[in-house]
Amino acid sequence: IYFHFNDDISAWHYFKQFLIEGFLAFEIIYNSEGTKIVGFKELDALSLRPDIEKTESGNKKIWMQYEQNPGLKRKLYDSQVIYISYAKGSYKNRVSYAERLIRSFNLLRIMENTRVIWNLMNSTYRMKMVVPIGSKSPQKAKESLAELMSIYKEEIIIDNDSGELRVNGRPSMQFYKNYMFPRKDGEQIDIETIAAEGPDLSDTSPLKYFYDKLKLDSKIPASRFERESGGGQVYISAEGLDREEVRFFKFINRLRSIFQEIIWKPLYLQICLDYPELKDDELFRGNLGIIFNKDNIFEERKEQELMMKRMEFVMSLKDYMQDDQVTPYFSSTWLIEKFLKLTPDEMKQNMEYIKRKKGIEDEVDKDDEDNAKKAVNSLTML
Repeated sequence: IYFHFNDDISAWHYFKQFLIEGFLAFEIIYNSEGTKIVGFKELDALSLRPDIEKTESGNKKIWMQYEQNPGLKRKLYDSQVIYISYAKGSYKNRVSYAERLIRSFNLLRIMENTRVIWNLMNSTYRMKMVVPIGSKSPQKAKESLAELMSIYKEEIIIDNDSGELRVNGRPSMQFYKNYMFPRKDGEQIDIETIAAEGPDLSDTSPLKYFYDKLKLDSKIPASRFERESGGGQVYISAEGLDREEVRFFKFINRLRSIFQEIIWKPLYLQICLDYPELKDDELFRGNLGIIFNKDNIFEERKEQELMMKRMEFVMSLKDYMQDDQVTPYFSSTWLIEKFLKLTPDEMKQNMEYIKRKKGIEDEVDKDDEDNAKKAVNSLTML
């Protein structure tokens, strides 16, 4: 609750930061008695380094912060630090999810920009002007030419974030260009057009390769991008679940298993402070976890279809008889435990519901019997 995940979208911001930067770090703040967690403080993950401190009771994991700065140098115990990393769990590494996308994204952006620039350059009408300079000295000729160049010079900038095009700082462009060249001999000005030459970059098919490469690096199923062919639609049947969706769902679970450390670790520490006897209980530590809300219906649908197939298989074996054609060959209980994959808790819960239903039916039968007796007694008295 001290992260205020229920009050705003800070959890989403932290998860986004985790995907981009690759790590997150927080300092756990305790009260003055050290018996209760009262808050958290975000730390610079690059300033932390894990280490081991040898003590009489054994080795303890510690974190050193700002080792190169004596004025800020600190030693923090592992119970004071929450540190998660995309690459190596709880170990420091610079690799992040977004880092794998940088190369493909930049190449795709370059390919897009080259086509925009080509279309831009070939959408204008060019004029070449040969300007006679007469008997001017080379220095004077250069000055005249530099003056003309400053007039007709153009600076074209494409904003990679907004996609906005600016020519000489203005959001508009002219549809013709003039070029001037000096000529020493002659006094007449020659004007002619310049043909557009160079490779034809109007074809956008090469962009597909770099776009597909970016989709592959993102680990998102490619079928979700193909909207023209029905991609992105949700199929209720598990038959619409391909292997890419399975891998992507497992990838999301791995990210969740890393991110849950932010909530799991302070919860575990607080429980150990309140109940010290659980500190060395490995069974309790291993069973403490977080269940995330799932928006992927494929897993649920697949489990339902698997259960139906298991039931069909169990029923087919249940009908298999021994040589006397009367006694079942397989035990129903054994078939259910073996092939339906029910946990002991699920089996126990199912038996409780059966007993509850049987008890209700017995009560109904008893009530019917009592009512019948009352009716018979009434008729006898008449």
